[in-house]
Amino acid sequence: MKDLAPVYFASGRSPADEALRLQRLDSFYAAPTRAWLQQAAGLKPGMAVAEFGPGSGRMLDWFAGIVGRDGDVLGVDIDLSRAGPVRPPVRLMQADLHAPAAEPGAFDLVYARMVLGHLSDPDAAIARLLEWLRPGGRIALADLDCSRSLPEDMSTPGMAEFAAAMDATRQAMDETSLMDSAFGGRLAGAMKQAGVTQVNEQRFERVVEGGSDWALFQAENVEIIAGLTGAHEASAITARYMRTPGVRYHDQALVFCTGIRP
Repeated sequence: MKDLAPVYFASGRSPADEALRLQRLDSFYAAPTRAWLQQAAGLKPGMAVAEFGPGSGRMLDWFAGIVGRDGDVLGVDIDLSRAGPVRPPVRLMQADLHAPAAEPGAFDLVYARMVLGHLSDPDAAIARLLEWLRPGGRIALADLDCSRSLPEDMSTPGMAEFAAAMDATRQAMDETSLMDSAFGGRLAGAMKQAGVTQVNEQRFERVVEGGSDWALFQAENVEIIAGLTGAHEASAITARYMRTPGVRYHDQALVFCTGIRP
């Protein structure tokens, strides 16, 4: 099976379409992410914040509103084409997350959401992220755990087929290294292994209604996955049920973890 580790999840899409997809993704997860950060990240005016993989750049704007003109907000990505125009205190830097920190020890908070699970060596990436933090600084990471995404009621007709198709789609992602579908469940342990202290984990979980805006968005993503992994039959079945009103399924969990650089 082909190795998709170096491949960006939506590399086949036009820049405009991918920018729109990232904006939609951010809108679906904005509220729980911001609630978590406000509660767990110690945000305040004047802080220096670095976001890795800023996508559409909407979180950069949100951080800027909190840290103010006296703060510093840096967006770091190997490809910044999807991030919109920025204004002070936001700035952008093109850099590889696996490379040594360009501004070591300069930040009070380092943040990344749904980035590490796509990387071939997330453990090494966490170690690199810590280099950007000042001693005592906070790291806030969020990633997906898709392992428990299953129909709500397996006794409902068709749900065994749906569950099998979801499993096959996840297996295709894992076997091709497109994404580690269960990485979020291991995130806290990976942070502790990297030397992060005071690690705290929270999970955002919900039951999704087929045909809802979020379910339709997920169905589109499943079809993108099929184009890369070749799991067309499983992905087609998964997407069909996600688009069907009345179908209810447990969503992928977004796992939030925070900790301190010693």
